[in-house]
Amino acid sequence: MKRFVRLECLAGLGFGLLMLLSNLANAAGVHQHGLADAAVVVEGQSLTVSFRAPLMDILGTEQPPADAAARVRYADRLKQVSEPLPSPVAGCRLSHETRSGVAALFPESQQHDPDHAHHEHSHHADVEAEWTFQCQSPDKLSDVTLPFLAIFSGLATEVILLLPDGQSALRLAPGNTRIPLE
Repeated sequence: MKRFVRLECLAGLGFGLLMLLSNLANAAGVHQHGLADAAVVVEGQSLTVSFRAPLMDILGTEQPPADAAARVRYADRLKQVSEPLPSPVAGCRLSHETRSGVAALFPESQQHDPDHAHHEHSHHADVEAEWTFQCQSPDKLSDVTLPFLAIFSGLATEVILLLPDGQSALRLAPGNTRIPLE
């Protein structure tokens, strides 16, 4: 039995709350390699897609970059977590984007203190991204594609959907890039 929540009650949800909802869908919100979280919210003409995955699944490591060349490699890999593709017929344009970067994940000041870097990164870190689109015809949104999931094909993705019709959840198998909104 699906439980629906009216979107008027969810107005103004921020990234933190979306990730909290996503954590609730994931068993106890535990950081698990091979499992990402996503949320898709359609409210009015706004489409927001948020994504979080273990750093290990994106970079292949959770260790700080050893040098400037490694920082560049890490940055290039993080850029592969690219903009989602909403249904073209909906006429959506990206209006805002935030993504984890190397500087936030691995501040350079910590690179010179091996003890601090070890303690700071002995826990599991996550890559986070959020995109907001303005859509001319949000009623024509039938899906959102996360093209980067083809690159990170080992990730299963738990998805929370907050749509005009109600709330639901689904799980994308590894390599599946399409989130149906119908």
